[in-house]
Amino acid sequence: MANTVRDVGESLEVKVDKSRILCVGLACLDFIQVVRDYPVEDSDQRSLDHKWQRGGNAANNCTVLSQLGASCEFLGPLSSKPTGSFVVEDFRAHGVCLDNCVFYDDCEVPASSVLINSQNGSRTIVHSNLNLPELSFEDFKKLDLSQYSWIHFEGRNISEVVKMINWIHAWDKGAPLKISVELEKPRVDTRILDIAGLADVVFVGKDFAEFMGWKSTAEAIAAVGKLSKPDATIVVPWGASGAAARCPDGTLVESPAFPPEKVVDTLGAGDTFLATTVFALSLGKSVVDSITLGCRIAGAKVGAFGYQGLDKVYQRILAHSDQG
Repeated sequence: MANTVRDVGESLEVKVDKSRILCVGLACLDFIQVVRDYPVEDSDQRSLDHKWQRGGNAANNCTVLSQLGASCEFLGPLSSKPTGSFVVEDFRAHGVCLDNCVFYDDCEVPASSVLINSQNGSRTIVHSNLNLPELSFEDFKKLDLSQYSWIHFEGRNISEVVKMINWIHAWDKGAPLKISVELEKPRVDTRILDIAGLADVVFVGKDFAEFMGWKSTAEAIAAVGKLSKPDATIVVPWGASGAAARCPDGTLVESPAFPPEKVVDTLGAGDTFLATTVFALSLGKSVVDSITLGCRIAGAKVGAFGYQGLDKVYQRILAHSDQG
């Protein structure tokens, strides 16, 4: 099994500046089927639509950041096999930097089978990763950290991520390099909570919160607040109820949800909220303005299939705020 860092091509238009946002985690291939209604077991039906789409939390974050106009980079393992080339080319199409990714010649691209119910936009996911390794600390150490203003970590591969974040802290040159982490997927292994105390911004997903027994945004913020740095920002999106957050000074703020007229596709809604909130915070926006923008863009996303058009939504929001 060979792994190499490769040039992904001169055609990749990437903004290179020290405000780049790095997203560390997984990229996979989503096989999406849109169905009339959720199928009964052992039944047969024709789908309404289907597509391949690049997926994975960190990969989706990069898609949204790119649409919003951010300079962004993905860091994670990638497959060199033919199906993996779809993922790489889609990153290219969105102008996402892959300069430091590790490519594996003999590993399959992780894949997800996704059913989207056209009646309510719900998504059901079955994920598979046959043999692609997680990103190692040794790979991460090759980065030039001076190139980034923000580094976001998926809540996975915890033992290595802890090393990565501690290495960032040891490197700290006094530059405003922010670290955010995501506690999203329910996990029996509670070591994931270890990363909450290392970050400047902690995102806590609703599914994870409920798995931990936290029944509201307030309970989640209170629980994670005991684990995080005193001045950390804690952000808790709560689906149709909007989002809440604890600011660095301890103030609690909220945003309502902004649902579309019709829910079409909820796949990646949480990734959209997170990426938009990181984007706004990286620009120096207040916490309440950042989560409100996150809710607005995520609401627009669930009203459409995929991620296309989010740039236009953002421009309309900017134009409206300028007029107001």
